[in-house]
Parts: sequence; C-alpha cells; structure tokens
Amino acid sequence: MNYVYVENREVKGFPRPLPPSWGNISNFDLLDDQSLRQFGWYPYNFVPAQITENSVIDGSYLVISEEGVTEYQRVREKTEEEIQIEIENHWENIRSQRNIYLLQCDWTQLEDSPLSAQLKEEWRVYRQALRDITNFETPGAVVWPEKPSNEPRTSIEPIGEPV
Repeated sequence: MNYVYVENREVKGFPRPLPPSWGNISNFDLLDDQSLRQFGWYPYNFVPAQITENSVIDGSYLVISEEGVTEYQRVREKTEEEIQIEIENHWENIRSQRNIYLLQCDWTQLEDSPLSAQLKEEWRVYRQALRDITNFETPGAVVWPEKPSNEPRTSIEPIGEPV
C-alpha cells in the first residue's frame, strides 16, 4: 500500500511506500494506520475515471479525509479538434501499414516474377484492395484484404547437391 504525507491539510510529495524510518522513529513502516495518521501519513487510494470513447482525462484532484487521501481523475468530453486529430492519426497509421504491405509484395508485379499469370492477377487484385483501403468512410470501418493463399516460395533454396 502507498501512503502520502499530509501537512496543514496539504499533500506533500507523491504516493509511496512508507519509509522504514522517519524523523527519529525506527521501524516507522511497521506502525498501524491510526499511529501513522498522528504523524501525518495517510493511506493513499486512487480511483480511476470511467472514460468513454469521446472523453479524455483532464487532470486529477485529491480529497483528504480521516480515513486517507483519495485521488480522483477529472474527465471531460473531447473537443471536435481533438476528435479530428485522433481520426487523422488513425488514418495515418492505416496508410503506413498499407504501404508496408504494398512494399512486401511489390515483387509479385515484376515482369520476371516466378508467379503464374493467375497468381500474379490475384496479387494485383490484393494490391488494388490495399490501395483502396482509404475509401472506407471511417478508420474503424476498414477491413483489410486477405493475401492470396497460394504464396510461392520467397527464398532461394538449393536444388540437389552442390557441384
């Protein structure tokens, strides 16, 4: 359990475990809560806020009582600007991931790729679906296309014994 030191109804310092000694008192961390409160040390309790998709934590405040010190979080609704920034960041992440997927399969469209015409077409369709990913209405509606199932061997393995 963490404690905070309170002086003149003001919390001094961050929540932490009790010190083994404090002032001229040894084994301070073994005292009971009632004794600790006489020296200004109160048990600390944190109450997390209930946030929704459109809310954000906006600081916190402390309540000092005889039982201890409780920290509560302040919650407010996101501004329209914050929502738009969040959506744009989500789209940017999607575009970055899409670009990685496209780079990983660029080789499938080269003239000298080892793919059959059918597989090459399946990869072309997959790549177009990746490019069309930004046509979804919202980032949350994005459905990633599946890679063609007949992936060819992508590493060179020796055939037979070396000469």
